Amino acid sequence: MIEDRDFPIPEPDDNAVAAMEKAWRRADLQRYLVRWQTSPIPEVPTPFWDFSWRALDIGCGMGRYILREGERHPERAYLGVDKGNLRGGTMLDRVGAADRPNVFGLHTNIIPLLPKLPPNSLDQVSIFYPNPWWPTKHRQKRWSYHPILPVLPKLLRPGGRLLLTSNEAFYLGEFRYAVLHHPEITEMATSYAGPIRETEGRTHFEAKFITEGTPCGEVVFVRG
Repeated sequence: MIEDRDFPIPEPDDNAVAAMEKAWRRADLQRYLVRWQTSPIPEVPTPFWDFSWRALDIGCGMGRYILREGERHPERAYLGVDKGNLRGGTMLDRVGAADRPNVFGLHTNIIPLLPKLPPNSLDQVSIFYPNPWWPTKHRQKRWSYHPILPVLPKLLRPGGRLLLTSNEAFYLGEFRYAVLHHPEITEMATSYAGPIRETEGRTHFEAKFITEGTPCGEVVFVRG
């Protein structure tokens, strides 16, 4: 594991640990998913599964990352998912205009889609700059507390990567703790924790942060 002092990522305090562990004990994913049982969930485009290497970008915004990486790696498939009316719609337009056979987009909520994806089917899952939900009363919405969290590592093949970025060090610390200590998550190891290793900006948020000089960090995990 690589640690960089330029963006120290703290361990969560005792209150945060207790709150996370309480949320994990009380989690009932099937009950949580009931709210979407009458909602249409789009299917992942069939050609996505024809590629031997596949990545999922959660909350992909306007698709900057999947379009960039899809151009750089035509042999790999990239699927971006975003539920935002503006972001998701713009992403679909941009993906359609790019007309790259290895880049796919879905304008939908990722939560009910994740359990429908086959386990051991992805080589990378990325989450760039999720809403940190600062107020304590909203922390149940953070990925570290969410009942869907254990699904993410199960989607990865051995050697697959789970990546999360944030400009909030506490959020990265909580996420690292959750991935390494959640009772339903196994075989995950930290391969990097420190400042972002990016100069261009993988998302519009990240490009803005880089331009403004806002410190940002990332954590990367690999499935054993």
